[in-house]
Amino acid sequence: PGGENAQIGLVKNIFQFDPWRRWNPAHWALTRSLEEVYNNSILRLFRGEPFTIRVPGLMNVREEIPGAELDFIGLNYYSHLLLSPLMPTTPPFKVLARPGDVVTDFPYCSYPEGFYRALMSVGELGKPIYVTENGIPDARDDRRAEFIERYMYAMSKAISDGCDVRGYYYWSLLDNFEWAEGYDMRFGLFEVDFETQERTLRKGANAYVDIVRGHRNG
Repeated sequence: PGGENAQIGLVKNIFQFDPWRRWNPAHWALTRSLEEVYNNSILRLFRGEPFTIRVPGLMNVREEIPGAELDFIGLNYYSHLLLSPLMPTTPPFKVLARPGDVVTDFPYCSYPEGFYRALMSVGELGKPIYVTENGIPDARDDRRAEFIERYMYAMSKAISDGCDVRGYYYWSLLDNFEWAEGYDMRFGLFEVDFETQERTLRKGANAYVDIVRGHRNG
């Protein structure tokens, strides 16, 4: 009962792939192959097209997958990945970063430009967008405020350029258990003492508080 009023959507984590050396055709080939497999194949599915993955010489997949039209698109976004064929394929992985890049604890680089790119990409689907994850692991709390301000600006630019963003959920409210990394990755707006369960608003989180207050009546 009432199911016809439910809003049903799927969430896609967009993790862009860019060439480490923009002049190198091998770097571009690797970039486009991973972009095809990781992002484009799913976005085509969201458009109601067949699920296809085409990587010359490696795979050519095409599957007709019936499904209902989505009411909204959920977007998880953190960063991009710079690619080189010489990157190690077994752990420990080392992120490639350009001079001036701000590297988070995970590690990946702060890349607000990519947030704009991801929003514009899913915006082409013509559906309302909910940002279901976006945040920074920053135990020192010395990069969080800048991350929030720059990513919020990127989102505001995407909205002004036509993206129908209906909601934004920062990841995360509290420090949490983060898969294989356990409790080491400190994403929370609130710091959690896991021994006492005391929660303390981080100084860097005030950037988010200020933005919310400033737009509450906007």
